[in-house]
Amino acid sequence: MQDLVKIEENNRKHLVGLINKIPKGVPLGWKCDTLAVGGLMYVGFSEIYTQKLICISSQGQSVINCETLKKTYCEENFDEYNLIAYVEELGDERIRIAGDGGGGLRHYSNDGNILEKIAPFWPKEQIIFMPNFHSWHSTPNECQIIFDDYNIKAYGFSKCGKYFVVATSSDLTIFRKIN
Repeated sequence: MQDLVKIEENNRKHLVGLINKIPKGVPLGWKCDTLAVGGLMYVGFSEIYTQKLICISSQGQSVINCETLKKTYCEENFDEYNLIAYVEELGDERIRIAGDGGGGLRHYSNDGNILEKIAPFWPKEQIIFMPNFHSWHSTPNECQIIFDDYNIKAYGFSKCGKYFVVATSSDLTIFRKIN
């Protein structure tokens, strides 16, 4: 048993050492904005209009244009069991949502960017942005800690990979590619 404790201590020390080498902030070539959203429950990206992010909260259902950050409220129409939402302005598209009841957004973009959630200091959680197929395990200084807080509901990329979001119960942090 003593050996297992020592192994765990050494592994933790190694991981924390790697995490401490990862810079914090917004990745180069990206812009970041945070919007306050009370009682956020679910988010999801449109597969057709990939800059459109659906947000479902205690304030209602809205569509956010990730390019302009314009928010448009719409009629609530979502299914928590099947984790889908509909929005009149997006036609018949079934939008997959993630949040309170499960689900998930893309953690990879087509151009090799990756998002990974870690929680070495739980309950605090961190999201690491890994560009161009880098891994924080092998090249931590090429990566970026883009989020360091509590209670992540969902995180991930849009289909086109030009946008990604980190959603908590009170905030939406939206990243958009600028080059």
